[in-house]
Amino acid sequence: MKPSRAPTLLLLLALGACASPRAVLVNDKGEYITCAGTSAGLISTMIETSRFERCVEDAKAKGYRIERQSS
Repeated sequence: MKPSRAPTLLLLLALGACASPRAVLVNDKGEYITCAGTSAGLISTMIETSRFERCVEDAKAKGYRIERQSS
């Protein structure tokens, strides 16, 4: 009987996660802020996504609005 490959595949998928979110925000004065990040691996992707979301929320709280966004 062959050993299952499922655990190995799950591990590779978890380690292979990546993210490169980016948003450009602008306020009523025409000032711009860019929130961006890049990560590889499941844990760092979760951390970077959290930092990115916090950056966007902080900018919105200061009166900025999203002009362009990519993920």
